[in-house]
Amino acid sequence: MAEYDESEYFTDSKEEIAKREAQEALRRMVRTEIRRVQTGAAAEDMANDIALEEEQKAAEEKKAKRSRWSRWINGVITGDILLVNEVKRVYTLLTILGVIFFASIATMFASLHSDLQRNKLEKELMMLKERAIRTSERCYQHSSHSAILRKLQERGIEISDPKTQPKILK
Repeated sequence: MAEYDESEYFTDSKEEIAKREAQEALRRMVRTEIRRVQTGAAAEDMANDIALEEEQKAAEEKKAKRSRWSRWINGVITGDILLVNEVKRVYTLLTILGVIFFASIATMFASLHSDLQRNKLEKELMMLKERAIRTSERCYQHSSHSAILRKLQERGIEISDPKTQPKILK
């Protein structure tokens, strides 16, 4: 027999602990089920399960007896139509269609935003053109011949226009 130091400890690995706990849980579940069978509670559960299955079969037969149109309307109202295999195959297409709609809405909002910005810039351009015209009018009013003569007279400077035709040098 092997002798071990007191410093050596034997610990189980995590897998062994998990396996032991799973076995204990299974034993508890089996004991509980045996007690249920012995007390008769399991028979009641089985009877309830059988009754539930019969109710489901009766409901399915009732649905099958309805006309196709009324089943379709009922499926749309209750939402059962979403679980039908034919509709499940269309989900991918509906998703793609939704993405396309979202992209088109985003494009419309972007174009609306750029159109509003363009209109704002056009108004600003019109204001700048009008300001430029008024500035050039003021400049012309201050630099015209009569305006210059008036300013000179206000300052007291005497000047007269030439009486002869100016000579052009080439």
